Formats: sequence, structure tokens, C-alpha cells
Amino acid sequence: MIRKWLAVALFTCSFQALALQDTPELEASSSHYIKDDLFIFMHTGPGRNYRILGSIEAGTPITVVSTDSDAEFTQITDDDGREGWVESKFVSNTMSRAEKLPIISEQLTENQAELQASQSDNARLRQQLNDARQQISQLSTENEAQASEIVSLADKVESANKDELVMWFTRGGFVAGGGILLGVLLTYFPKRKRRSSEWM
Repeated sequence: MIRKWLAVALFTCSFQALALQDTPELEASSSHYIKDDLFIFMHTGPGRNYRILGSIEAGTPITVVSTDSDAEFTQITDDDGREGWVESKFVSNTMSRAEKLPIISEQLTENQAELQASQSDNARLRQQLNDARQQISQLSTENEAQASEIVSLADKVESANKDELVMWFTRGGFVAGGGILLGVLLTYFPKRKRRSSEWM
């Protein structure tokens, strides 16, 4: 039953767990474990002919006490404090899936929370970016309107200057023409004769 549960849970979390590239190393609770996907019997001595003390499940953390001369059996103490002998080929120094699963699940939950926080921050930053773009667009429109108004005012000033210059030229022309006309008219007035001196 435990093996089926572990298999289903590991299959469900396998893809997400593989995606955790920045996951720190898992801290093992022991240096040795019973290999996964099996259960074995624990004997009172280094051989199968010794009395069976009971079974020990896959993934159980153990403490290695010693090994026999042929290294076929290893004396261990399990997590319940029982001491006995198991076949050495079933002892592993790799952390069991049963111990990895809750740690990976916790890390997965933390990473999902961080992902949600990042997504929230990204949404807020996107909103700020959109607001900034709208402000820039509004300022650009106002800038274009002001530039157009400046051009219009400059045209008005230039037109006023031209009108004033024409007016002064016109006035000057009238004054010059009047002077010439007056000079011509003066030539047609009769000259006043001088009175001759009586004692000459």
C-alpha cells in the first residue's frame, strides 16, 4: 500500500520536481537506507538461516553497525531502535524516495508561492509600464500641440512685422511724394520782384 502511494505521489510530482533547478541539496537524516521498492527481513545473525526478527520497509533510514567477513550481510539499527542483520545488497547510501518526497513537496510549495509572488510583481510592473506609456503618449500629444501653437504664434509675429514694415514704407513714400510735389509747386509761384534802390 505504501509502495503504491509512493509511486503515485512520485509520478505526480516528478515533472515539477525536475523543474526545480535552483533547489538546494536535500539534507539526509541518515547515511544509509534500505533500497526503495521492496521490503526485506531482518535476521538475528549474518545469514538467512538465522531467526527472522521482522520485516523492514523500503526507504527506512538505518544505522550501519558492522558487516560480516564476506560482506554479504550488514548489521544495522533501524529507526525503531531494532538491531539485526540484513543482506548487504539491499543497503544503500542514497536518500530514499520516501524521505525525499515530503522535502521536495515542501520545496515545491515554496517555489509555487515565490512564482505567484513574482507573477503578482510582474502584473504590477506591467500596469506601471502601461500607465507610464499613457503618460508619455499624453505628454507627446501636449508637446505636439504646444509646438504647433509656437509655430502659429511665430507666423503671426512675422506677419505683424511685415505689415508694420509695409506701413512704414508706405508712410515714407507719402512723405517723400509730398515733398517732391511741394517742391514742384513752389517752382510755379511767381518770384517777388525786389524794389529798386531810390538813391541810385
